[in-house]
Amino acid sequence: MKPNSDQQLKFKIIILYTINHFSVPLTNQQLTDFVLEHDIMNYFDLQQYLTDLVETSMLEYSSSEGEKYYIITETGRNTLELFSDRVSQTLRRTINDSIDMKKRSFVIKTNVTADYYKEDDNDYIVHLAVKEGIYTLMDIKVNVVSNKHAKQICENWERRAQYLYGDILNRLIDDTE
Repeated sequence: MKPNSDQQLKFKIIILYTINHFSVPLTNQQLTDFVLEHDIMNYFDLQQYLTDLVETSMLEYSSSEGEKYYIITETGRNTLELFSDRVSQTLRRTINDSIDMKKRSFVIKTNVTADYYKEDDNDYIVHLAVKEGIYTLMDIKVNVVSNKHAKQICENWERRAQYLYGDILNRLIDDTE
């Protein structure tokens, strides 16, 4: 039985909500595993909704070393804000709890590195990276003027890389400014 348009909207909002709450780009496999694990919708509907969301610019692909990741766009966030009441509080709580647990496992599978070295007298290079398996998701080098700042940046990256990565990526693709 094919879902009616109200159900389709609800499922698409659930997908947007899930991707938005993860705060990091997700592969099709990661998202599919999550949705099927929680019996939210079937595989074929999920794939169709993902295609629809990409075609309507609510989601977009980001590629890194041959792997495609879904990222929520500003249009997707605005739509989510308008229709978030379509997802029950109970389902949101379930999704949130599950995502929080999943994020921990993603962090375990993800290699986060933060190093710095002295370039000149008051010049330090901070090197930050996020890798998943053999794929480099993000690699940043920043020039700072003090040892204190270099250490602080490294500590913050190591503690919060999974959130910072998503924030940086979303800001780089945001075209509203």
